[in-house]
Amino acid sequence: MKIINLEIYYYNENFKQPIITPKITLSERKALIIKLTTDNGESYYGECNAFETDWYFDETIDIVINKIKEWYTAVQGMSFNSFKEIKQTLTQLDAYPASRSTIVMACYQMFNDLQSLTVSYGATVSGLNNEKYRQLVETQPERIKLKWTTNILHDLDKLTTLPFDFNIAVDANESLSLRAVNLLEQVATYNVIYLEEPFKSLQTLDKSGITAQLDIALDEKAIEFNAIEKAINNHNIKVVILKPFRLGGIDKVMDIIKSLEHLNVKTVIGGMYEYGLSRYFTAMLAQYVTYTSDITPAGFYFEEDFVENMGILKNGRLVFNPPVVDAAKLVPIY
Repeated sequence: MKIINLEIYYYNENFKQPIITPKITLSERKALIIKLTTDNGESYYGECNAFETDWYFDETIDIVINKIKEWYTAVQGMSFNSFKEIKQTLTQLDAYPASRSTIVMACYQMFNDLQSLTVSYGATVSGLNNEKYRQLVETQPERIKLKWTTNILHDLDKLTTLPFDFNIAVDANESLSLRAVNLLEQVATYNVIYLEEPFKSLQTLDKSGITAQLDIALDEKAIEFNAIEKAINNHNIKVVILKPFRLGGIDKVMDIIKSLEHLNVKTVIGGMYEYGLSRYFTAMLAQYVTYTSDITPAGFYFEEDFVENMGILKNGRLVFNPPVVDAAKLVPIY
């Protein structure tokens, strides 16, 4: 098999409701999509989870475009007999995990048949207004993750009134200081299964003493396995959020899941407000981790998608069939 063509597209949709985090407010999600075509006439798509700016991660969409073009120039016309052989060409992208992840998503499909699958549903909520509350009542996720706001205790109280059973996680996005320790102690009384990175520094986490009351999850700092292992050993980390675009792709995440199992550390697959293509692979990985992951039903964030019906809610589970890309919805840029 030879890869003989690369095409690059944008896809952009407004969020149904703005995403409000301690770091940024997002009103839309611009995504980069690649299409790789092989000499047998088949085409395979990959979705990039990077953002336009470096507010979350320093590898932006523009950087990904350049790195994927460089990789394609190097491999165009080469013969590949396995996914392993393609992975050997990606070592130059180890420092660019979002670029590698996008390529891996497309290339994985060249050598692996995608299957239908079902997973539990985990919602992420940025501000618990009445509309979002109604949506939670209708969809009944198994886990609800609250983004930290100044109304965190109010939102936790409101969650306790939901008429179904679920787990609660909280994501502080490194936004807190030691002044929040008393507030964190109150949060711990709500049976939170984990708190994602409350502080910018792991040394601040040590000083807070909060790990005695809350399981702390590594998220932003989970950028490669050695850093993850060091944090587990030195800072009492009990949970790790694994995001494929930040770790280099689905293959690397699978390896890390297995390694963390041996360390008795719990795992979650993190989503990044993805469209349907990427959400399928997030769901695929979520089958192998400890907790319900960041996977939402079709239509939860966006009215439209370039891959329809990804995550249909049935009997409290999300059903994913192999993704079919509607290329007519994509905007070509290369």
